[in-house]
Amino acid sequence: MIPRQPTVTSRTEPTISYPFVTALCDAVGDAEPVVRDGLQHFELTELAEDVTRVPLKRYIGLFEWLADKLDRPYLGLELSQQTGPETLGAISYMFLGSRNLEMAIRNFSNYLLAVQDNSHMYLGIDGEYAFLDYGILDHRITHRRQDSEYSIGYVWRLIQIFAANSIGLTMVEFEHDRPKEGDSPFRRFFGAPVLFGRRANRLHFRTEALLTPSRSGDPHLFPILEAHMRDLVARAESIESFSDQVRSRLNHDALGNGLRAAAISAQLGISPATLHRRLGNEGTSFKNLHDEAAKDLASFLMSQKSLSVATIARRLGYAETACLTRAFHRWFGMSPRNYRKSLQQETKQQTGAGS
Repeated sequence: MIPRQPTVTSRTEPTISYPFVTALCDAVGDAEPVVRDGLQHFELTELAEDVTRVPLKRYIGLFEWLADKLDRPYLGLELSQQTGPETLGAISYMFLGSRNLEMAIRNFSNYLLAVQDNSHMYLGIDGEYAFLDYGILDHRITHRRQDSEYSIGYVWRLIQIFAANSIGLTMVEFEHDRPKEGDSPFRRFFGAPVLFGRRANRLHFRTEALLTPSRSGDPHLFPILEAHMRDLVARAESIESFSDQVRSRLNHDALGNGLRAAAISAQLGISPATLHRRLGNEGTSFKNLHDEAAKDLASFLMSQKSLSVATIARRLGYAETACLTRAFHRWFGMSPRNYRKSLQQETKQQTGAGS
């Protein structure tokens, strides 16, 4: 199913293509009463017939809720193995029809905005090894294990279909904590070591694999799909604010590496003066956006129990823990330790409310 008219709103309400919701519900259809309760709980039942995008936070909340209520902690991983390219339609068939794996990943990354905003997919190459990085940029959405495992697992399944199972992974990373249920299902599915509590969700493989040609796609269909996806993304980008473009670049690595306005403006192909002027025209500043991004990422990292306060301080680019503590008092009116306790209490209350 291809969205007819994607709508990308500002950071205040990131959205996702509605077929993600229907695919999730169809996959657990044998638990229809629970699915119905979940859709109602996350206000996804009274939608207009022509709705093609829904709030990303509600979709991710529903995913986590179903995994808990159905007692299926590996739900995201399970569904990634069961769903095929038809789930996302054009963007997946573009992946399969690309000339080689490198182009497939870059195409998926370039057109991800057509089905899900406030998220990114990135291909990194470092000598003989490469990695594919996926993540949600809105760190206010703290509990997102199921989406991370589904998304990384789904792309790995596309790669297997693309290359007819001829590619192997060297390592897999997830940003969330190691599941208390264990990691054996991950090792079986990915066939490689799996690490948790990392900076990003990543698939690692040898760079030579990027030259692998498609063994499953239709090259004649590719230009038709690309024209369609290019149109969807162009319409989405036309209503994205400049502030949102800057926010999308203030990611985990940028904050950890201490990137400032000069580096971000270079990424956007403009001067620092132009960056400051355009942000000022939208009623904000780089300092405000940077602080906002650090606050959101800090909240997300605190939700990962395995990460110490010292580790979180380093990941946010602070020279010492005391700097992070002062920032927490400014942002949340409490210490990092007390904030983590409040998050845990909030999670318990939310789980109870959904019972």
